[in-house]
Amino acid sequence: MIRMRELKSVTMIAALMAVGVAHADLINCAALSANPGDYKVVLDDFAFISVPASNKANVDALRDRLQFNLNGQLDALRLAAQKLNLNLQVPMRLVFCTGRRPSVSGSEFTDVLAERLSDNFVVVEVWGSLDLSPASRTDTTPRAIIGYVIPPVQHYVPASQLRPIQIFTYAKSHGGGLEEQDNLPELSAIALVGLGTKAARASHYDLAVWAFTRAELGIADAKIGGTNADVDSLLRYVKLAACQTRAQAKVDAVYSGALKGLPPQSCTGAP
Repeated sequence: MIRMRELKSVTMIAALMAVGVAHADLINCAALSANPGDYKVVLDDFAFISVPASNKANVDALRDRLQFNLNGQLDALRLAAQKLNLNLQVPMRLVFCTGRRPSVSGSEFTDVLAERLSDNFVVVEVWGSLDLSPASRTDTTPRAIIGYVIPPVQHYVPASQLRPIQIFTYAKSHGGGLEEQDNLPELSAIALVGLGTKAARASHYDLAVWAFTRAELGIADAKIGGTNADVDSLLRYVKLAACQTRAQAKVDAVYSGALKGLPPQSCTGAP
């Protein structure tokens, strides 16, 4: 028997998907091709399921909080990279695409689009549908479904190994409400998955291993608020990808960095 909470969650997802599809609009975003060579975290507009949630004050407040929190996460990543290695540069920037609203399922992100986004150094694109109105008199928790697409993963990694589109429902089962999670706790980890995948393909081994290793820590932290099969597959992927990247660095005659001196490792499988 489906528990009442699970039934409410299923009902909400179905309703949000219906609204998201009806109002989906994947308009072109000129900022995606700007600043070539910078890795980009793309934040799209959010669709709203209820009239009270869609007023301008709510939209502006949510956008301001997200932009502030996400910029803080990117600054923390850049600082962490610099502390590890002064030569390890992580040129990541937040790109906000006004009016760009994918459907909840992210069905617009075809393989062709993923390749184009990856070529523009987009490591993750984020969108979502939100209901900020109270579900009932006793349940005032705002709810959201947030989607993350990882273009380098979609372009380079078989879908059987890792799904490039990750969908999360907030508030999570073991976390606080959406308002406490509006920094999107999975975002920096998922962005690092995209960064590591992109860097590894370009033979930027030090950056790739750093990204995969830090993503592993972030994914483990994100699981505290509740996990699912996609999160578990992300964790398996980054562990394997980090191992394989170290192995590739050791046999690359052009590379002469610190990874060259690591002991040999045996990596099974292939991302």
